[in-house]
Parts: sequence; structure tokens; C-alpha cells
Amino acid sequence: MRHIDASKYNTDKSVLSHYLRNYERYFENFIDKEVRLLELGVKDGGSLLLWRDYFEKGLITGLDINQVELNDPSGRIRIYQGKQQDTQLLDQIARETAPDGFDVIIDDCSHIGVLSRISFWHLFDHHLKRGGIYAIEDWGTGYWDSFFDGVQYKRHSRSTDRSALFWLNRVFHRLQRTPFARSTLAARLIGTMKSVPVRGQYHSHDMGMVGFIKELVDECGMGDITHPGLGIDGTRMSKIQEMRISLGHAFVVKA
Repeated sequence: MRHIDASKYNTDKSVLSHYLRNYERYFENFIDKEVRLLELGVKDGGSLLLWRDYFEKGLITGLDINQVELNDPSGRIRIYQGKQQDTQLLDQIARETAPDGFDVIIDDCSHIGVLSRISFWHLFDHHLKRGGIYAIEDWGTGYWDSFFDGVQYKRHSRSTDRSALFWLNRVFHRLQRTPFARSTLAARLIGTMKSVPVRGQYHSHDMGMVGFIKELVDECGMGDITHPGLGIDGTRMSKIQEMRISLGHAFVVKA
């Protein structure tokens, strides 16, 4: 495994060392290939130089809201100026630098949930190869009250006695198995009533980037969400082959 050393580059990716170890794990199979990589949010461009030197045959593309000037004798770096949510610009970038699709996309841009969601789904659906990797950095901003769309996490006790909720859940589940529940209207009514105690058993923070990441978890479960006879109509498998989440870092592999 080739190690990634960010200490020689003007980039903050070395601050959290597990970011680099995660990249080593996921990028290992791409090292000697003609990789097409796009990074959203490059600041001064140091990370582009890092990826250029790591992927010796790769074409490295960066997008930032500010103008970035970089000395690149290799000619393997392309830089665009604009917003990550500008889908027309994203189409242009893909057309000019990766017409067959990107192998790797890294979002180190706004860290704002609604903006990251726009760029993710547009690039993931239209410009990421099958088996390609989409990395999302710093998704924990959704826990910070001081951040643009962050809200402070509210602590909840895990030891609270919720036996009454569990009992209600059992009652409604038994009703679902009765002949009464065979009609569509009755099934919906019981399902709605059952959702009340079930939702009351857990507390989940879903603000900003945290909420966006949890939407991706739902996409991972799409095969179960649309399971014939058990889930909702419109059976389909997930667009995501694999998703790995660690502190502030998420990797999504396209199915």
C-alpha cells in the first residue's frame, strides 16, 4: 500500500490523520490507473498537487468558488471557478475532463447539507463511473450550532424506561397480523398508529450535513424499502454498493 504524505503540501488533509488512512484504503486499486479525479473545494490547490503526485497517471480536476492559481508543470491539473451547486458547470467540467465519468469525486467544499446534496446526486447519477468512489469530508458540521446549517446536538438518556412504548408497538404489530388488517385502509391506519411508539423509541439528529448523510443511509436500504410485499411500491435496488462512515468522513461506492 502506498502511503499518502500530506505534510509537504499546502492542505489541511493532514490535520485528521484518519482521513489519509481512509483514502489509502479506498484509493489503493486506482494508484497505477489513468484516474479521473474531481475535488470540490480546493482552497489554495495544495490537495490537487497531492493527488497529482499520488496518482501518477491521473488527471486531477478541482473546483472552487474562488480563483485558484497553481504552478503545474505536469499539465495534469485542471481548475475551474464556480459553485458546487451549479449543475451546468458540473456538466461542463465532466464533459471537458472526464467524458467517460470520474473514478473519484471528493467533496471538501461548503459542508452545507442542501448544497452538498445537489452536487452529490447530480455527479453521482450522471458523472461517476460504476464502482467509482464519492468521498464526503467534514459531514459533522451538522452538529455545530455555530455552522451555517448546523444545530447543537441534544443529548438523550439511553437508560430511560420505554417499556410502555414497546408494549404499544407489540399491540399494533399483532393487529397487523389479524384479518382486519387485510384491507388497505385498515393496514394504513394500523401502520400510522404503530409509527407513533416506534418513533418515540429513538432520537436521531438530522441537521445539515448529518441529515444528508442519513438520507444516504436510506438509499443504502432501498432494496428493503421497496421490498415486494413488505415495503413500498416501486421495487429497485440501491444506487449505492457500499457506504463507510467514520468521524467526519464518508465514502460512497456507486453500484
